[in-house]
Amino acid sequence: MVLGPSNALARRPPTPQNFRVTAATAYTVSVAWDPAPANSGDFNYHLSGAYGVTPAILPKAATSHTFTRLHPSNQYWLFIYAKNAGGDVSGQASATTRTVLDTTTPSTGPVVTVTEIGSNYVALSWTPAQDDCPFLSYQVSVNGSPHTSLSPNLSAIVRLLSPETTYSLTVRGRDEGNHWSPFSDPVSVTTLPPNPNDHTPPTTPANLSAYGFGDGSTETQVSWTQSTDDFDAQSNIRYDFYLNGVLQEVLFGSGRPSTVYAEFGENTIEVTATDTAGNTSAPATVTIFF
Repeated sequence: MVLGPSNALARRPPTPQNFRVTAATAYTVSVAWDPAPANSGDFNYHLSGAYGVTPAILPKAATSHTFTRLHPSNQYWLFIYAKNAGGDVSGQASATTRTVLDTTTPSTGPVVTVTEIGSNYVALSWTPAQDDCPFLSYQVSVNGSPHTSLSPNLSAIVRLLSPETTYSLTVRGRDEGNHWSPFSDPVSVTTLPPNPNDHTPPTTPANLSAYGFGDGSTETQVSWTQSTDDFDAQSNIRYDFYLNGVLQEVLFGSGRPSTVYAEFGENTIEVTATDTAGNTSAPATVTIFF
């Protein structure tokens, strides 16, 4: 008696044929494959790849796809297989390629909107710069000098400003080819005077803790519970973090763990909270030994 092919093999969709790369840019790769054979059943194509490739599921009639949100000058391994509703899977076809160098400069700058003004801060939002890069980062300049670090966010709070002072603010973007966009049109903003009715400092930061990692180093993590204020939102409260009397970090609206390298022996850590009117709390203090 001669046995025919197993039912499982008979149900498997066909392996995609002639899977190939048809085009590559700095941030995209296009692939194609031959049409599915006639009478090959109903199934979907599953496409993906290594190094951050976004997967895709396409119908049987598809013969091409473009992977987006890739990175320039990177090698990518891409693959495809077919899968039917019963979970039966075909063989896999694959291809490799490299995206090209980004040589395109962003064509337009952001358009900036002021969303909030305080006595020592200004909140901004902006539209994306126009570019083929999907991963632009942005930097805010104050009076022509960079003021914030690069960030992918389309908004920022510009802090450490002086009350009743006029500033010129601009924003520009940078792509992964290190090309800068044009600056936005400058926005002129005058900060408000300090709140004349605010004479009470925020509460002292609570639950201040510091702990070492026990690995023989003096690396220390410090955290606390955020303060509250009678006028200011927690996001606008400033925290000054000191180690043995030396300022280590300034944070706004955060009690997140901060890392510091202490000294061998006794170390004193202090954290104060300050509102936008300049009222400063009594310090929270904790001691740690190494």
